[in-house]
Amino acid sequence: MDLYLCDPSPPPGMAPLHQQPHYARALRALGVNVETIRATHGGKSIAQAQVVRRSLGPLSFTWMPRGPIWASDLPGPDRDAFLRALPQTLPGGVWLANAASADEGDCLARHGYRALIPGQTLANLDLRPPRAARLAAQHGKWRNRLRHAQGAGLVLHESAFDPATHRNLLSQEVAQQRARRYRALPEAFTLAYAAQNPGAARIWSAQHCGQHVAHLLILTHGDTATYHIGWTGPEGRRRSAHTLLLWQAANALADRGIARLDLGPADTTHAPGLARFKLGSGALAQRLGPSMLALPRVTPLFPKRHNHAA
Repeated sequence: MDLYLCDPSPPPGMAPLHQQPHYARALRALGVNVETIRATHGGKSIAQAQVVRRSLGPLSFTWMPRGPIWASDLPGPDRDAFLRALPQTLPGGVWLANAASADEGDCLARHGYRALIPGQTLANLDLRPPRAARLAAQHGKWRNRLRHAQGAGLVLHESAFDPATHRNLLSQEVAQQRARRYRALPEAFTLAYAAQNPGAARIWSAQHCGQHVAHLLILTHGDTATYHIGWTGPEGRRRSAHTLLLWQAANALADRGIARLDLGPADTTHAPGLARFKLGSGALAQRLGPSMLALPRVTPLFPKRHNHAA
């Protein structure tokens, strides 16, 4: 196994936004230090971890969100070897990780990571089945709202995100965050993502009688995509516009070979309505592993002395 730092590059398996080169390019444009660590064998990429490096005074932090990404056939011993080598490739400081699953959390725990915060639940929409199968997987009420929207006189448009044209959509998102008291990636990230990855930020919008009533913004990255921003006005809610937008966007992404759409957190406790909407679309709940921390290994200044028997 050869392990080295490289430029942001496609991972060796299906990966979330945080482990994609698109994400690295956007963060680097904002002045954030992002490193990509890759392992190869026989010239083939077998493992990759994308990390964010930050300093806080004398302390340095390395954050590995939902990584590493493994080749599907990579055996356990090789995964362990890669995890052991990571702190040697980027030595010093505290390592933080968001485990992609409970199993990944167990693997990290074997390498000195300790769980801090339980993992959240995400909604992932599999786009690989045929359209009829994805329609059948929807909850009955969700499918009824889709039929209602299809007959509600809505006109849909898709386009690449353009700051000059769509800046007001970001303002609507900021206002929505304040009203609903939630936080998301800042506006600057959206602008940087669109600038650094031309055509990868896609807007689907709905109009009725010439009036803009709803939109959603999806970030595409390789064979996966992420639901980034969604907004619906009163008229859009009456006409179930968001349901139709998500269905049309999912179909368009599937036609382009995108295998999975990450719909974000499905929090049934604090946002049950939003969780029902996401899961009702046919998405499956995915429980992430915990957020974890590993402290640097420090060589003691005064090694313990052992008294040997005479």
